[in-house]
Amino acid sequence: MGILNRVSVMFRAKVLGIVDRAEDPRETLAYACQRQEELLANVRRALVEVTASKHQLAAQIQRLEQRLPQLDDQAARAVAASRDDLARQALERRQPADRQLADLRRQVEQVTVEEQKLRQSERRFAAAVEAFRTRRDLLSARYTAAEAQHEAQRSLAGLSGEITGLGDSIRRAEEKIERMQGRAAALDELLSSGASENMSGDPIEEELHRHEDQEEVSKRLEQLKQQHTKGDTL
Repeated sequence: MGILNRVSVMFRAKVLGIVDRAEDPRETLAYACQRQEELLANVRRALVEVTASKHQLAAQIQRLEQRLPQLDDQAARAVAASRDDLARQALERRQPADRQLADLRRQVEQVTVEEQKLRQSERRFAAAVEAFRTRRDLLSARYTAAEAQHEAQRSLAGLSGEITGLGDSIRRAEEKIERMQGRAAALDELLSSGASENMSGDPIEEELHRHEDQEEVSKRLEQLKQQHTKGDTL
């Protein structure tokens, strides 16, 4: 690899290192997952609102369906009572109720179709969000493992340098120990040869002590001889 290629590789590595430090993939994945969960929550809220609207329309239809037989009964009773005017009023009220009932039923059909579409979308979206969440957890775990491995390699690289420096210190310590042991051996040899006797004390004082000891021994010997002579005389 040429010098320019090595420089290019080192430059790309440094740029990628800066980008990696500036952007944590785990944060990006977490944000994307959060946005998807928010969108899924919006779909579910829309589904709840559509379902509630459907129930409201169904309640209105139920009220109208209960109202129509009452109008029919009023019209029949008015005819039996020869009150065509009242029968006409009852029938006139029934006409808009019929149209409103038909309109409500069409709205319920439309809302039901929309509700089914939303339910299908919600199921597909929920499955997609769950799949993305699983992938996010996997990628986050892989990134964490890769980051830990990278830190371990960096630590080992630093430790290798420290060990190299420590090896130099150990060698210097061993050399110093060897020098100390050499000096100790030399002193031991000097002491063994008696060269240190003149350093242990004053030689005149030692000679005087030896002379005093000899005199004391002579006195004791003379006393023993005298005692022995007296014993023989008795």
